[in-house]
Amino acid sequence: MRYVAIDFETANNQPTSACSVGLAKMEDGKLIDSYYTLIRPPSDYFSPMNISIHGIQPEDVEDAPEFDLIWPDILLFIGDDLLIAHNAPFDIGILRAMLTHYELPIPPLRYTCTVRISRKVWPQFSSHRLTDLSRRFGFDYRAHHALDDAVNCALLFHQACPCRTEREAVEFFLDRGIRFQSMTGGHAPLEPPEPKGDLLL
Repeated sequence: MRYVAIDFETANNQPTSACSVGLAKMEDGKLIDSYYTLIRPPSDYFSPMNISIHGIQPEDVEDAPEFDLIWPDILLFIGDDLLIAHNAPFDIGILRAMLTHYELPIPPLRYTCTVRISRKVWPQFSSHRLTDLSRRFGFDYRAHHALDDAVNCALLFHQACPCRTEREAVEFFLDRGIRFQSMTGGHAPLEPPEPKGDLLL
């Protein structure tokens, strides 16, 4: 099964303030590709609190591209794969806000949330934070670096659901009351697209 994990870091508490993004493409539990870049947000205000979390300073993004310039690469990287995020309402909310800000079409990406998944699969755990889950499962981790967050989110998804196909994953999560969402609103189709060739698209 192939999927892409995404993570944003933000300059402040505004959803249009993405200052970095990381994506990790996984297949059968193994990292096969990654993408990372700093982003110059529309506003140059960086909250001291946010800086203390991720360490990105305003001067770090002075020469970075704005979101609209990297979006074609991000969309190509995701392709037709399932998108996952740890606390998806946050990251998908940022993605939607950035697309809206730059007046870009919102694509019908399918996505799910590993926080919700971890709470369903491991209800006995006292914490479902990515930092704590990474420590519990022995993942290498540089917290609040967008690419490391994306990689560990992807590893966590595989840990929770080592399914061979997306169809199996759909059934696995339906049994636990979780449906994949769609960025255009509502639930994604319960049956994923049929495979084309060797790839599940």
